Amino acid sequence: MKILPAVLLVAALAFTTSIQAAPPSDESINQFLELSKAGKLLDSVWAQMDGLMKSSMQQVTKGKPLSADEQAIMDRQQTKMMTIMKEELSWDKLKDGFIQVYRDTFTQEEMDGIIAFYKSPAGQAFVDKQPALMKNTMALMQQRMGPMMQKIQQMTEETAKEIKAAKAKN
Repeated sequence: MKILPAVLLVAALAFTTSIQAAPPSDESINQFLELSKAGKLLDSVWAQMDGLMKSSMQQVTKGKPLSADEQAIMDRQQTKMMTIMKEELSWDKLKDGFIQVYRDTFTQEEMDGIIAFYKSPAGQAFVDKQPALMKNTMALMQQRMGPMMQKIQQMTEETAKEIKAAKAKN
């Protein structure tokens, strides 16, 4: 009969552990997404992404001026790309995926703590400053894109020379 208390203790511990590791409810995830203004943050990224794409296009053309026709083609291409991105990565299309990712990643206990943070003044300051943080992060990325693109361009040219030399050798 001494085994029964031990079995009950193990069962109670297993039950307690499973409760603590329970996935977060959709309600709590939605509350977090609302508090974090995830949809609005995604919308604020588009203007920054547009700027990053323009900068990347300038890198592709190596800063050389384009004719009016070439510029019009590039502008149309960028507009089409942004339209596709906005359609495919809209909050309406992403929200259910976000809910699933948060459900798979966090426990209810963790989500409760995250929600408590986002309800706090520091959490709300973090949310309110996210657009500026993203803008500054994108600016940093743009600064790094130029040197990176130059290195890639140099590497591409060297590879083309190597291939040409290999073909001439054969």
